[in-house]
Amino acid sequence: MEKLLIIGINTRSLLNSASKLNFCTYSTSYFFTADSKRIYKEKHVLKQIPGKSCGIFEEDYNPEKLLELSLEFMEEVDKIILSGISPNIFKGNYKKFRKKIIGNHDVDTVENKYKFYKKIRNDFLVPKTYKIDYDHIDEIVDILNQHSDTSFITKPLQGSGGYGVKYLDYTKKHYFNDSYFENYFSEYEGETFLFQEFIEGDNISSSVLSTKKQAQNIINSKMLTESNFGENNFKYSGNIVPYTNILKSNTNSANEINDKEIKDISEKIISKFSLVGSNGVDMIIKNDKNKNEEIYIIEANPRFQGTYECVEKVLGINLLDAHIKAYDGELINIPNTNGYSMKKIIYTKERIKVGDLFIDNVYDIPYNGVIIEKDQPLSTIISYDKNIKNTKNKLKKAIFDVNKNIYSYH
Repeated sequence: MEKLLIIGINTRSLLNSASKLNFCTYSTSYFFTADSKRIYKEKHVLKQIPGKSCGIFEEDYNPEKLLELSLEFMEEVDKIILSGISPNIFKGNYKKFRKKIIGNHDVDTVENKYKFYKKIRNDFLVPKTYKIDYDHIDEIVDILNQHSDTSFITKPLQGSGGYGVKYLDYTKKHYFNDSYFENYFSEYEGETFLFQEFIEGDNISSSVLSTKKQAQNIINSKMLTESNFGENNFKYSGNIVPYTNILKSNTNSANEINDKEIKDISEKIISKFSLVGSNGVDMIIKNDKNKNEEIYIIEANPRFQGTYECVEKVLGINLLDAHIKAYDGELINIPNTNGYSMKKIIYTKERIKVGDLFIDNVYDIPYNGVIIEKDQPLSTIISYDKNIKNTKNKLKKAIFDVNKNIYSYH
């Protein structure tokens, strides 16, 4: 039996898929939740202890430390699957293990958002994008003056999940003084970041399986961020799968953007960057009642997407198995969709203590009695039904039930 190591921030969903395949499974992860599969060998960074805080992910997570934790397992296994971490960190003593990775081996041009932008800007519609060095943030004033009717966001040069993305409201021009700039851009001190046109519309995530020779779009979804739920940030929050006309927020459009157009674009981009296995493309369908709808390309994700379990439920496939087969040169037959699935990551609004969260449709369950800090991921809701209304109702009920079983803790 082959030995498979899954390395990631949270490996729970992949472990579920691996348990249905013929592998002796190992795992190293940052999170290890109460509902994670027990496997042959496992290590995890976060130790959840009743009455103790789980800390701040953004401060405590270090991919190099995760790699170090994985070293013993990497020596033992035949195959390595990455979930949410980059193969580019396999350097020095770890470089020899790249050959065991089932997936992309070099993703610098894709993960660096400015390199990606430059590579596609002549072939696809993209937002205005500028690379800004913190020591020259005064350049932003010139950009704003040239595009006074355009809204912008700032984002890290590399990263995922919407972390670090901020909206710059240029309608409040009277605030734009030296003090405002110093405060707004303080987190980028000493760094280079992106200043990008803000496109308002539907955020779409296209899931693609690809071999070295062929890319196959398998499904499209509507991506949700915390801004969809009234919060003032762009952190990834979930998905609605599949993305269809019934789910579109812009219902007054003269022209319909159909799955075929999204499919064609995403397959071309995945092929352009020679990505293999399961990957994704993020795009925005611009809301404009006076013009034809336009598809703006935002980024490609050379990794499993947050839609992972929703895709498995709606298509009835094992996505890990499909990924491995695609890496080996085989594309599976994609079934028709059989319903709707929704995902919602619950972030805490205050410091809380966790009760019993073994509730229908609730996943990534923390251990009973642990403390979760404010603005941290608490759990994940994933609902499914043949009917979209029932799917939404199941999601709402699970969120309600979770909120009944957490307690303010100061």
